[in-house]
Amino acid sequence: MVKQTALTAALLSVGILATGLAAPTEAHAKDWIEKVQVKRDGINPKSIYVASNGNGYSTIKTTSYTFPLGLYAKAKNGKRIVAMKLGAFQGVLYFEADGALWSKSFAHRAVGSGSKRTVSLHYNAKLPMNKIKWVGSNPKKRCNLRLQYLMSKGQSKQQVLSKNQSVKAYAYFELDAVAARKNKAKKGWKISNTTNERDGYKYEVNVICGASGGLMKK
Repeated sequence: MVKQTALTAALLSVGILATGLAAPTEAHAKDWIEKVQVKRDGINPKSIYVASNGNGYSTIKTTSYTFPLGLYAKAKNGKRIVAMKLGAFQGVLYFEADGALWSKSFAHRAVGSGSKRTVSLHYNAKLPMNKIKWVGSNPKKRCNLRLQYLMSKGQSKQQVLSKNQSVKAYAYFELDAVAARKNKAKKGWKISNTTNERDGYKYEVNVICGASGGLMKK
């Protein structure tokens, strides 16, 4: 988990942490969250399909992908979870704008209107391909790395591209959870009277590297 305080969030907003400099320690920082977790929640049998053009793998044909996710946050005694934010990038913060990056916020009724110490949600995150953050290489590059590997083992390019290949790619998600004191949780909570923590997760995705001249698999 990545621990963040309201002070850290404020520093991020003016870009101090982006410089690589360490944030000053807040003498009375309050850690009000016991656990935050984001992970796969269910099975997605679909694969991302990458087409080849006879020369290599050229195009990701899948336009969007749905990630079943479990979101969990637990506050410490006397505190309540008041908001959460899921994002497909690093550095997700509930109180920060994301620009063109993908995120989904949960507050008010979605998290029990400040009445719950523990919040557990299932969410199907459907993202277009251009909004997915890949850890390492994207599906197209994974396929071309597979091509290079098999060629290094003695297969010709035509042999590799003559049939479907299977590889794995890894998407990244991050969950930021916000907690407030019990007496503030149902009303009056804001950045100055909350703390937050984050958790990140690498989500394994099946990828089909399509045979040259083959049909896209549904």
